[in-house]
Amino acid sequence: GSSLAPEVLRQILGVAPGFPRFRMLDSVDPDAVRSAFEHARTSLFVLASKSGSTIEPNVMAAEARRRLEAAGIAQWGSRFIAITDEGTALHQRAQSEHFREIFVNPSDIGGRYSRLSLFGMVPAALMGADVERLLAGAREMETACRARNISGNPGCILGGFMAAGAEAGRDKLTLMLPARLASFGL
Repeated sequence: GSSLAPEVLRQILGVAPGFPRFRMLDSVDPDAVRSAFEHARTSLFVLASKSGSTIEPNVMAAEARRRLEAAGIAQWGSRFIAITDEGTALHQRAQSEHFREIFVNPSDIGGRYSRLSLFGMVPAALMGADVERLLAGAREMETACRARNISGNPGCILGGFMAAGAEAGRDKLTLMLPARLASFGL
């Protein structure tokens, strides 16, 4: 859940000029891992896990560390950023291994709902996205969804549309999006 938002933001917004290339690695496929670590010596690694114990990110972080050490980078922890919840194994590890930065996310946000939390916004900032603008739009929608007038509340309108579909036997919602927004469906 935590990897989808940064990937969708990269695909839709792209990386701003002058900002580092961004690559999301959420697969342990050997070819994907090998390709992602081709430039390990000059990379900054963002290790994101709400629980801090998810095996795939930890395995990939171990490989990144191995590659950095093999390249002679003694202070390899300075090449890592952690995004996790308070007190997780990753939080403790990032502190003890002197990661460059540690972002502690509010623990009451579920991983699949973490797009506008630090799990989405730290990578967005690293890609040069206008984080304030993204959050301002989200705040506008939050306010609109609190409207008591149902006909003016976009959340209620969408919910009513989905409920009407369910009443008619429809059990799926398909988003028809222009090609440049296709990854939003993720």
